[in-house]
Amino acid sequence: MENRFEEIQNGVVLAELGGYGDGPYCARHGAGASLVMMGTYIIEEGNAIPYPAHFVFKPGRKCIYSSYLKEQVIVARESGARVGVSIISTQVSYAIDFLLTAQEAGADYASLCVHSEMEMFVKEGLGYALCRRENSKHLKKWAKNLVKSLQIPVIFKIGLNEPSETIAAVDNIAESGVPIVHINVENTEAGSPGLQILKKLAGRCLFLIGGGGVKEIEGAQRVLETGANAVAIGTAAMNNPDLCGHLQNLLKKL
Repeated sequence: MENRFEEIQNGVVLAELGGYGDGPYCARHGAGASLVMMGTYIIEEGNAIPYPAHFVFKPGRKCIYSSYLKEQVIVARESGARVGVSIISTQVSYAIDFLLTAQEAGADYASLCVHSEMEMFVKEGLGYALCRRENSKHLKKWAKNLVKSLQIPVIFKIGLNEPSETIAAVDNIAESGVPIVHINVENTEAGSPGLQILKKLAGRCLFLIGGGGVKEIEGAQRVLETGANAVAIGTAAMNNPDLCGHLQNLLKKL
């Protein structure tokens, strides 16, 4: 497989963390990683969205998006890592508008959160529900529209559904042109179902980022040994700001 993403191959990814993952957070907690993900941001109408207000943007406000993202991407890049921006919305047009602005602001990767359990998205067949079999056409529509509209690589971040459903979703995402799938399999302990699903997903998309409870080098190695291309660190990095850089350095020595 030709590796278009050598810069993050076998690397550590600081996962997006809504309410925390702005530029300064990424710079501090992702220092030394290969990729830091800002967000997840919500792009949506409404004034009563149950989410941290500074991570919510109303659609069609490009001048606001632009000034915010330019500043935040510059700060996030102090981590020494590539920078991605993660979003979720009920409208693909809202998502494209924000991610195009992120691209113009210098982001290296654009991500759609297909992982959220928020009712406002799930009831629309979005969030984690977008990976259900009955929503496969909707999933492909989102994937194709984002890939067509953006010049930077697109990531779909998904969660773990029933195994065959998860595999089908990854196949649909990959077939629609999305090169990178980031999956949170919840548990990557030795012998866990999460590791088993990672093994089954390896090679089904161009680049696979796997994570779920990784806290130490042994966990990171287990993820990469399944065939995943990079390992994601989430909550553990919030608790230990030096973890991403530490694990990245250890992986380079292996």
